[in-house]
Amino acid sequence: MAVQDNPEDGLRPSHPGSTPAERGFGLAGQVAPLFAAYLAFGAFWGVWVVVFADFLQARGMSEGAAGLYLSALAAVSILTMTLLAPRLHRLALSRTVPLGLGSMGLAALGIAFGPGPGGLAGAFVFLGVGNGLIDVFVNVGGQGAEARHGRPVLQFLHASYNAGGIVGALGAAAMHVAGLSFRWQLTVTAGVLFAAAIWNVASRRLPDRAVSTAPDEERPMVSLSVFLRSPMLILPAVVVLSAFMVEGSMDIWSVIYLRRSLEATVVAGALAFAAFSLAMAVGRMLAGRLLFGLGYRTTMRVSGAGSVASGLIAALTHSATVAGVAFLFLGLFIASAAPAAFGVIGETDEDPVLAVAGLTTAGYSGFVVGPPIMGWLAETAGLRATMLVVVVAAVGVGAGGLGRRPRPAVPPSR
Repeated sequence: MAVQDNPEDGLRPSHPGSTPAERGFGLAGQVAPLFAAYLAFGAFWGVWVVVFADFLQARGMSEGAAGLYLSALAAVSILTMTLLAPRLHRLALSRTVPLGLGSMGLAALGIAFGPGPGGLAGAFVFLGVGNGLIDVFVNVGGQGAEARHGRPVLQFLHASYNAGGIVGALGAAAMHVAGLSFRWQLTVTAGVLFAAAIWNVASRRLPDRAVSTAPDEERPMVSLSVFLRSPMLILPAVVVLSAFMVEGSMDIWSVIYLRRSLEATVVAGALAFAAFSLAMAVGRMLAGRLLFGLGYRTTMRVSGAGSVASGLIAALTHSATVAGVAFLFLGLFIASAAPAAFGVIGETDEDPVLAVAGLTTAGYSGFVVGPPIMGWLAETAGLRATMLVVVVAAVGVGAGGLGRRPRPAVPPSR
C-alpha cells in the first residue's frame, strides 16, 4: 500500500536499507515469527478470561484478592519495561521475544499448579516479566518494519493478538465441554507459548537486534525519559493507557460479568469474548485505511466515541445477547486506538525502543491501580460496575486524540 501524504497525520518516509538478517526476505516473512508470538500471547489471555471464574472458585479467592495479584502482575510489567527492556536492546529480537514467551509459559503452569499463595505469587511475577518483554519487543519489531517499508504492520500485528484470543477462548470452551479442568487448559496454553518461543529462537528472519536510532552511549536507561524530550508523546500515552485499560478489562472481567451478572453459560461467555476479539482483529486490519487516510489522531477520536457508546450498552443491558453484540462493536471501535498511538512515534526523532517502552509503560500504569479498583467494585457494587470502568477508559481514548501533529520545520532559505 502506498503511503499517502496527510496534512495532519502523514507518515514519515520509510527508512532506507535493512539489517543483514532481513535481506532476501519479504515483509511478511520478516514479521511472521512476531505474529506467532502475539498469537500465542493472545491465546493465553483468551483462555484466561474463560477460566477466570473457575480459577477463583478452585482457589477459594474473591475478586478483590485476585485484583491484588493482577495489580502485582502489572507492577512487574512496568518495572520490566522501564528498567529491563532498555538494557536488553543489544540482544536480538530472536532472544528477547522468546524470553518473554517462555516466562509466560512458565507462569501459565505456575497459575495452574503452583502450591499456595507463594507459588501463585511467583507465577504472576513471571507473567508480568513475560508481558513486559513481549509488549515492548514485539511492538519494536513491528514499528521498525512499518517505518522501513512505509506499509501498515502494527495494526495487523495487533490483530494477531486478537486472533489468538479467539482461538484461546473457543479452545477453552471446547476443553470445558470435554471435561478438562482449568489447570489442563492452562497447560495446553503453556505448550502454545513454548512453541512460539522456539519458532522465534530458530528464526533467521528477525532483525539481528531491535531497530535503534540512538547511539548506545546516548541511550537513557529509563524509558519514561522520552516524555521529557518529546512532550507530544504524552497524549498518545494517554490513548495507550486507556486502550489497554479497555482491552485488559475485557481480557479479565468480561466473561465473568456475563456468567455471574447476566447468567450466561461458559460457552456463551466464550463466544461473546470471541466476538469481541474477532471485531478487534477485523477492526485492526481495516484500520490500515484509517491510519493512512484519516490520520492517527482522527482515528483515535473515532475510536473513543464508538467505544464509549458500546461500553454503555454493555454496562446497562440485562441481556447477555445484547451485551455480546455490544462487545462486538466495542472491539471494532477500540481496535485501532493503540496502533494509532504507537504510530505517532514515527513523527518524532525518538529512539523506537525507548518510545515504545515509554508508551507501553504508561499503558500498564493503569493496570497497577485498575485491578484492585475493579476487584473492589466487583465485590461492593457488583460486576456491572466493572463495565462502567471500561466506559471511563474509552473516554480517555477520544481525549488523547485531541492533539495535533506539529508542523514540520521550514528549512532556512539559502
